[in-house]
Amino acid sequence: MTIRPVFVAVAALGIVVTSVAQVVTQRSRGEFMRQKLEFAKNVLEGLTVENFDLVEKNARSLKRLSMAAEWEVPEIPHVEEYLPRTAEFQRLCDQIVAAARARNLDGATLGYVGLTTSCVNCHKYVRGAGAR
Repeated sequence: MTIRPVFVAVAALGIVVTSVAQVVTQRSRGEFMRQKLEFAKNVLEGLTVENFDLVEKNARSLKRLSMAAEWEVPEIPHVEEYLPRTAEFQRLCDQIVAAARARNLDGATLGYVGLTTSCVNCHKYVRGAGAR
């Protein structure tokens, strides 16, 4: 009897993974990045009005999008240099989520500054030397 709940959980996970993959492949890279920008703006809004739920929700969404972006790995030039940037981005999202849960405005703000710096540096990398 315990096999059925496990089967249902595995099937549900498969549906979620398939859904994320379909969403990612249906979006252009520009649309995908525009969505990340919207989530980042929402984090900033949450910080400025001290809405920790908004901060947490959008930092989680940023991380999910970042994880979904891994479908592009074979297409990224110099991927060995890009992947640590993605890991850092995800770590900063986690830092923001943890600070928002703790209602730590300074910690969440510091995480957001790091996240923004991470974004700018990655975009410079992709447009510049990294895209050789």
